[in-house]
Amino acid sequence: VFAICDVSGSVAEYSRFMLTFLYSLEEVLPRVRSFAFSSDLGEVSTLFDAHDLDEAIALTLKQHGGGATDYGQAFVDFKSCCLDEVDNRSTIIVLGDARNNNGDSRLDVLKEIHDRCKRLIWLNPEPRSMWNTGDSEMRHVGVYCHQVGECSTLAHLQRFVAHLVHRHR
Repeated sequence: VFAICDVSGSVAEYSRFMLTFLYSLEEVLPRVRSFAFSSDLGEVSTLFDAHDLDEAIALTLKQHGGGATDYGQAFVDFKSCCLDEVDNRSTIIVLGDARNNNGDSRLDVLKEIHDRCKRLIWLNPEPRSMWNTGDSEMRHVGVYCHQVGECSTLAHLQRFVAHLVHRHR
C-alpha cells in the first residue's frame, strides 16, 4: 500500500484527520509507505515509525504542509521515486481534495500509476456536493481511479479501513 496525502493550505482543516488516517494505516497493514505533499512529495513513513501520532503529524506538517497545492508535481515525484515498485498487487490511496490551483494535474502520470497498480483509491475530505466546483479536478482524476469516496468523518474512515483490511487478508 502506498498512501499519498495532500497537506496543503486548501485542506488545512482536514490535514490532522488525514494524517491520523495514514498513521492508523501503518498500524494495521503491513508494508505501507506514506507520503505527504503540498507541491513536492516526500516520504513520511519513517516519521510515523519513529514518533508518536502528535509528533509525527507536527513534523509532517512542518516539512510538507501549508503551501500551494500541486498534484502534478506530487505525481511526478511519486513516479520518479516509486513507480518501479508499483505492480499489480499494489494499492495506491490518495487523500486530498483534488484542488490544484488551476495547475497541470499531470493526468498522464496519474494514468501511468493507475495502469500499473491493482487499485487506485481517491478519498476526498470535501462533501461530494463540492466536487467539481471551482478548481476541483475530481471529474478528471476520477477517470483514473478504481474507487473514489468521501472521507471526512470517523464513520467514513472506519468503514474504509475495515474494507481495506478485509481485502488485504
